[in-house]
Amino acid sequence: MAGILTAVERFAIKGWSITDFAVCFKKSALLSSHHFHVENEHEKFMFIAMNKCSAYLQRLRIPVWSPVLAGAMVFSLSAFASQADFQLSEGLASPVPFKISERAEKTAEAHARYIQAIFDEDSNGPDMALESKKGVLALDPGFCALALDVAQHHLRRGEIPEALSILKDATKASPQNPSAPIALANIYLHYLEKPILAERFAALAQNIDPSSSTSYEILWEVYHATGQKKKAEGLFQKALKSETKNPAFWLDLADLRLRDTKRSKRPISPGDWEKILTLVDRAAKADEKKPEILSRTADYYFACGDAASASELYKEALAARPSLAGVKEKLADCHVFNGDNAAAAALLEELVAENPLNLAAYDQLARLHIQQNEPTKALSRMRQALLIAPIEPRRYEEIIRTALRAGDEKNALQYADEAERRFPYLTGFTLLRAISLSQSKQHTAALMAFERTLVEASNSNPEMLDGTFYMAYGAAAEQAGHYTKAAELIKAAISMEPNNAEPYNFLAYMWADRGENLEAAYELVGRALELEPGNGAYIDTLGWIYFRQGRYAEAVSELLRAAANLEKPDPVVLEHIGDAYEKLGKTTEALMYWQKAYGIDLKNPSLAEKIDLHSSKVAKQPDAQP
Repeated sequence: MAGILTAVERFAIKGWSITDFAVCFKKSALLSSHHFHVENEHEKFMFIAMNKCSAYLQRLRIPVWSPVLAGAMVFSLSAFASQADFQLSEGLASPVPFKISERAEKTAEAHARYIQAIFDEDSNGPDMALESKKGVLALDPGFCALALDVAQHHLRRGEIPEALSILKDATKASPQNPSAPIALANIYLHYLEKPILAERFAALAQNIDPSSSTSYEILWEVYHATGQKKKAEGLFQKALKSETKNPAFWLDLADLRLRDTKRSKRPISPGDWEKILTLVDRAAKADEKKPEILSRTADYYFACGDAASASELYKEALAARPSLAGVKEKLADCHVFNGDNAAAAALLEELVAENPLNLAAYDQLARLHIQQNEPTKALSRMRQALLIAPIEPRRYEEIIRTALRAGDEKNALQYADEAERRFPYLTGFTLLRAISLSQSKQHTAALMAFERTLVEASNSNPEMLDGTFYMAYGAAAEQAGHYTKAAELIKAAISMEPNNAEPYNFLAYMWADRGENLEAAYELVGRALELEPGNGAYIDTLGWIYFRQGRYAEAVSELLRAAANLEKPDPVVLEHIGDAYEKLGKTTEALMYWQKAYGIDLKNPSLAEKIDLHSSKVAKQPDAQP
């Protein structure tokens, strides 16, 4: 900062003008010829200083015409160097006045005016600099980068003819540069909606540089806009004949092929992936191994299910650049896909250790724990993520639902309360609070929260009042002992979602458990089993209806079938089997199933009482067979 201030002070004290600066720069462009004439020591000092500064900036890969940096560097150097340090050697000095060609003079003048334009833009804004820039283009219309800049300025002002004129001049003056034709194609396609002219200039750009993916993209848009699907497909066939070794070209075309597939609004088929991977494979075989390219290539392999190839490329990218953003997270996804959850977790833990604020890593760890049916661990990670991003409603919803799944009603209610206060305009949190209250057995408060949700959502979010809402409300009413209200709410859920088996079974089981409306319950569970024939819970409902009807043998048969169809033993179903066997007088079998149920549900007093009561009976029958 001190060097820059010194430069600015000396610039003011010496009285050197922008014109001095520009003239100096113009002549410096001719230094390589060793033919120049220095008119005075002042100009000589500035001239050599500029060239030394320019060389320094070029070594730093900073454009030599960057005015602030160049000026600061020149005059900062002057702060600690004598004039002698900037003298030319005798071999470069020439006393003979120097003459240059008209073309070289125009080029040098264009350079000088460009410096003037940059100063104008920095001092007075882009509008004031526009005329200076156009003056540069009048001398050097093939300065394509500047032509694009000026054309864009005209487009922002709605001056499309002026933009077209500048870009066409640039195309003529620099016929080997594809940037101006590409810009013209964009204007004709997106601003003027003239696809024929857009196609003409995009094809011109493609002929100039066949390895540029931009012209392919514009032509693809043109062909789709005009319904020429065969020509659009022909672009990919033409590209496959290219010998380019640029992997970015092939990945850009893969992106285009993916867009082409998604445009059809149908699922991506294996055939579609094969076409995309044909392009990706060309990128993978390229000699260039930039980490970003490796990561992009891996993304495609992972998307099509080849996690093994993706993993290798992600590892290669990380070896080249360990800090490459997002790649470790993607590699963790590959590990999960391959079933190596331990490796995924280790990698994500490493990410969290490196950066405790890595939100994506916490999210992935939470998802991983949920997949492994570890909701308590998932909750821990979600809490950490919530501390980092407390203003995202989605995070509150996830942590509340995960807490409910883990049976952690206390934390579910705590976060539901907090979310409802933080986001009072989101009725969904009132619903989650109602569900949390119901599972916490705070039934009166739960029903009040459900009713509040019903009223608020009716006005602000009526689509929220779907079958799922009425199902949850009905379940809460049943838990509260409001059976008539529960039946009405579940019937509403059935009418809204007639192909959802759950509310049919819920109402059937509620009635069966209470021993009422058994015929209607039988019809309801029959409908549920039509929708999901192998559902063990629904088969249990059917068996329990038979039990309530006194059809104990049929009850045992269905209840045993229900147990066989469940993924893991359920204490309720096992208790039902025991009850049915007991009614058939098979106490030993009954006791066996009650004990199995009690082994899973040790806090069930009803089971303990049945076991105690019937154990003595079995003890009196020593010859009884199990």
